Amino acid sequence: MDQINSQLIQAGSIGLLKGLLVGLVSGYYFNYRYNHGHNQRFFKTPYKIWYLVSWGVVGITFSAEIAKLRIAQSLAEEEDIRRGEFFQLLLSGK
Repeated sequence: MDQINSQLIQAGSIGLLKGLLVGLVSGYYFNYRYNHGHNQRFFKTPYKIWYLVSWGVVGITFSAEIAKLRIAQSLAEEEDIRRGEFFQLLLSGK
């Protein structure tokens, strides 16, 4: 259980970093491209912070979900192997 928790925490932190990287790069692009005219009010600091936070949450969510799917698949494969060994023992009569 501790190993699963550590894998999820590691996946979440990697997802946070990826999300923040996407948020920084796209935020810098949008700030450079559209920060003039009637759009200028949307490029104030609170909006920039919420943009980064939202990308961080999206990164955590997607990477944690992918990690959960991989963990569930590996646990199912291990359980299938154990069941196969158990049935082999039952069939061989030992």
